[in-house]
Amino acid sequence: MSDTTTILAHNIRYLRKKSKYNQEELAIKLGIKRSNIAAYESKNVEPRLRIILELARLFDISVRSLIEEKLQENQDYPTFATEEFKSDPNNSQTLEIEDNANIAEFVSKSVKIRKVLEGFKAFYSFKKSAIINASPDQEKLTFDIDNFIQLMEHLLAYNETVIKAISNSKQAQSN
Repeated sequence: MSDTTTILAHNIRYLRKKSKYNQEELAIKLGIKRSNIAAYESKNVEPRLRIILELARLFDISVRSLIEEKLQENQDYPTFATEEFKSDPNNSQTLEIEDNANIAEFVSKSVKIRKVLEGFKAFYSFKKSAIINASPDQEKLTFDIDNFIQLMEHLLAYNETVIKAISNSKQAQSN
């Protein structure tokens, strides 16, 4: 890896080639221009959070590995969503629970976070609908907030999967 290529730039190129995509094909999958892919791979531009999340999901690699580790052949990396946390509505996973002390607090905090996020989304949607002729800075901010909301939704989905697994464990233990 040369000094002018970041880990992320290297990894985008590596994963694209490993998956046998050309830049145009990857751009289509991500809903962006081919020139963006070229810029990401040559370190001219760092992708937005939404693109990083979509790359991680597309290539089934953890976001941390995508941005922090130089990917190489014949190495295993954590997946985007490990089997324990895939948000499948029919998920029947269970957890071995030895200490119930913090479980109720975790569930309570997750519910509160969900409510705060829903309130923020309603407020943000109202404010966003009132914007007429947005400036480029307002459009960028709106885009960033949309990406943040998407990330929060993803994290809360993980929490909800854990809560379902805890509930399944409690039901299995009582039977």
